[in-house]
Amino acid sequence: MISLSKDTVIFRSQVFKMVREILFRNEFLEVDTPTLKPIVGMEPYLDPFEVRSPSGREKGYLITSPEYSLKQMMAKGLDRIFELAHTFRSGEMGSGFHSKEFLMLELYAKGMDDVVLRHFIEKFLRELIHIFGRKEDQTKLANPQWIRHLSVEEAFLQNVGHGFSKEDLLKTITTKKLTSSPVFELTQWQYEDLFFLVFLNLVEPKLGEGIVFLYDYPPECAALAKIVDGVAKRFEIYWDGLELANAFYELSDVEEQKKRFLEEQELRAKLGKEVFPMDEDFLLSLENGFPSCAGISIGMDRLLLKLSGKHGLSEISPYWIEV
Repeated sequence: MISLSKDTVIFRSQVFKMVREILFRNEFLEVDTPTLKPIVGMEPYLDPFEVRSPSGREKGYLITSPEYSLKQMMAKGLDRIFELAHTFRSGEMGSGFHSKEFLMLELYAKGMDDVVLRHFIEKFLRELIHIFGRKEDQTKLANPQWIRHLSVEEAFLQNVGHGFSKEDLLKTITTKKLTSSPVFELTQWQYEDLFFLVFLNLVEPKLGEGIVFLYDYPPECAALAKIVDGVAKRFEIYWDGLELANAFYELSDVEEQKKRFLEEQELRAKLGKEVFPMDEDFLLSLENGFPSCAGISIGMDRLLLKLSGKHGLSEISPYWIEV
């Protein structure tokens, strides 16, 4: 049952209207892409919903992100595009901040790198807060420390006392007793698992109040981002410790993309999950003119939550329904 108040429904509509107005003003084109696809993203730690026809002869998946489809559109020669897309992720319930279905704003801009995109999105958020945010948050916009840009290395140094080499991560995990696994097992873990065990326990909870743009990740955590000067050119956004967005200076090298897909297939198999085939249409789009660009996905329901000052998705999202 959808139990949102009339005022909340109106609030959502007004925010979406302004999001579109800001993006149209900045020459973005709104597009729409499939929600049901035969092949979905390869992310090892995300699980899509499988959909089958009553006969069982037709099968597909609900998208976990519109990323591949939007990138294929960029390869057709578009410069700036966005979509407000319904996305679905299995297992995403609990804690008041996860939902199986949610609304994602995803956009791509030709000619932008991750740095330019960071500052564009900061202006975007400032405008939304100025119009829709709580009075106390509108006042905080004048404080230069309320919106911060912080590298991952700086965040580790401030909160853990060292960087994020594998040796440092192993030392921290054992010293802080972050897992009961013995050291000889830890040395066999994927680097990304070690990194996020430390990050989620000792860094993310200490990001503090306000909005933090956390940028320049270790190369092992590049996902679909370019690696430049030894760091993954990506960033995430947190508001009072709640993750809102994930952004990349987009990888455009098709051979590197195939290599990463193979690694993700191997990891999914190791985790005992369904291994999806590579999206050949997506790879072909990289070969046929994918531009230098940056892209970001923003969880709109979480953003609405922070703008409104409410306490959980059940108060702001029509998709927060137990099924």
